Formats: sequence, structure tokens, C-alpha cells
Amino acid sequence: MPLLADFPAPLLKKLAAVADWGQYQPGTEITRQNEPPGAVYFVVSGCVKILRGGGFADVAQATGKQEMRSRSRRQVVVALVGAGDIIGELGALLECGRSASIVALTPCQIVSIPGVNFMACMRSYPPFAIAVARKIAQRLVDTNRQVELMRGKVEDRVHALNRYCDSLGLNSERLFSNAEIARMVGASRVAVSQIVNRLRRERGEAVPKSN
Repeated sequence: MPLLADFPAPLLKKLAAVADWGQYQPGTEITRQNEPPGAVYFVVSGCVKILRGGGFADVAQATGKQEMRSRSRRQVVVALVGAGDIIGELGALLECGRSASIVALTPCQIVSIPGVNFMACMRSYPPFAIAVARKIAQRLVDTNRQVELMRGKVEDRVHALNRYCDSLGLNSERLFSNAEIARMVGASRVAVSQIVNRLRRERGEAVPKSN
């Protein structure tokens, strides 16, 4: 783990004593949005997706009717986290509930550390605190870059997502449906389907009848 590469042996030994190793298969929910803050997770191998949304939202009431109607909200993938990265540090730092759900995207191995132990390491070893701060800052930069990409053409957004997934060793078209890709890039499913299908034809691949 890059964040722990230069950790002093005594502190690393203390972390190892409270660490919990877990193996997760694709689709397994690791944490759920709005849960109380708890462990901080280090991704050793594989990749997870960060999801927000879900549940139900009130919609405008029909004319002449008093009751409100509700409809389900779909979860949206807001980030992908690969090996060597950390998740849940904000909840530990802010002592707030989980801002998103974490779901295994591929088979992955994850080490969880209790939040109190994570914070103790931050206080006792400043280089670790600085490394975590840099990680958070880099995510902010990446998020701002993604926001800028969302202002471009839909095809450019799809290509940007493909490059992002490629950097993590993932194939976006195999892991996500066109509807999921559309929500990730802020476009309609029809527009994304047309782009993805054309890219497949250009590569000489078969285009599914329904996607």
C-alpha cells in the first residue's frame, strides 16, 4: 500500500493487530450510504465502485390531489477506486455518516482499519497525515477535471470515461450497461448507446440487440 510504504514498523504492527482482511466478489455491498462512520478501507487488489443515490424521492403531486407520490431513485456511480487507494477516510475525519455506498466491482481484497485507529495514526505520524491529505486533494482535482469533461460533447465524455477505466485496468463497456454509462457521463441512454455501438462496429465487434 503506497500510503503505508514508509510507515514505522511499530505503528504498522499496531495497525496489523486491528486490521480485518476481507475478500469480496463483484456486486457485494461493503458499506451503505448514510451508515454511521466506522472503518477506513485500504484496497489491496481489485476495484470497487462508489455509489450515491437510491431510495425514494417525492415528485410533484397531481393536479387536484392532496397526496404526494414517490418514485425510486437510481444509484449513480460517482467514482471507481482501485488497488492502492483508500476509502472512508472522510467519514473518520469528519465523524459523519457514510456519504456513499461501496460495492465491489471486481473480485477484490480489502483491509479495514477501525476509524479510531486510523485517526490515532494520523495524529502520531504526520507524514501519514500529509499523505492522506494529498490523496484527498488529488481526488478534488480529479473531480474538478471530471466536471469540466461533463461540459463537452457526449462522445468526448464517453471517451473520457473509457480512458479513466483503462487507467484502472477496467473495460467500461463490459462492466457497465449503457444506461449506467449514461448516468455516469450525464447523458441519455439513447445517445450513449449510439456512440458505444458505433465504437463496437469500428472495432469489428458484434453489437448486442438490446443494450
